[in-house]
Amino acid sequence: MNTARGFTLLELLIGMTLLGFILALLFGGFRLASNSWDAAETRGERTADDLLGRMLVRRLVTQIQPLRWNRAVNRPIAVAGEREVLRAVSPLSGQAGVGGLRVIELRVERTQNEEKGKGPLRVMLRHAPLRYDAGSFTDSLGGDPGHLVLGDLEAVEFSYFGPEKRGEAPRWQESWTNPQQLPRLVRLRLVSSDAGWADLIMAPMVNGDRATAGVAAVGPF
Repeated sequence: MNTARGFTLLELLIGMTLLGFILALLFGGFRLASNSWDAAETRGERTADDLLGRMLVRRLVTQIQPLRWNRAVNRPIAVAGEREVLRAVSPLSGQAGVGGLRVIELRVERTQNEEKGKGPLRVMLRHAPLRYDAGSFTDSLGGDPGHLVLGDLEAVEFSYFGPEKRGEAPRWQESWTNPQQLPRLVRLRLVSSDAGWADLIMAPMVNGDRATAGVAAVGPF
């Protein structure tokens, strides 16, 4: 007597349903792992970009040159600092076709968000070769739109430490108006929703009263 029998329709339906649940769980786990991997990779790339941006800012500021601009009245040192912009003369290397002393500008800008209007802050870099025939060293910058250095910031501002005038005690200032020397320190305040951000405090290559001793001159005499 043959006692073998197949699955009933109900058993097949139950089995297919369980198999569907298992496949859905496997697909969900795979998708979650894939999204987590992509998010970790994106965050890693962003962290690396932020680190490179801070290193670039530090290198530019610490190598600011105390050059006098001969075409300007009283031959001031070529540096201009405000809360949201720093302009100076510094070497910029590491890029094809770029070298020697350049006029640099580090500017704080706010990005535009189509949904919210105003977006997060960012730091942009503009640079150009020195034009010795310009009335001011900042005229060399022209209309270059600039390159992104740091982005997605909640607050950014420059401040400067040094004497406002020769003989005065040094202090932190929102702008640098001393035309005869470089600031002793430049601080870039950085605030972000991401953890791990800290202010950059940088000392230009020539500090304090040494900025007025043996300074180089640029432009025609």
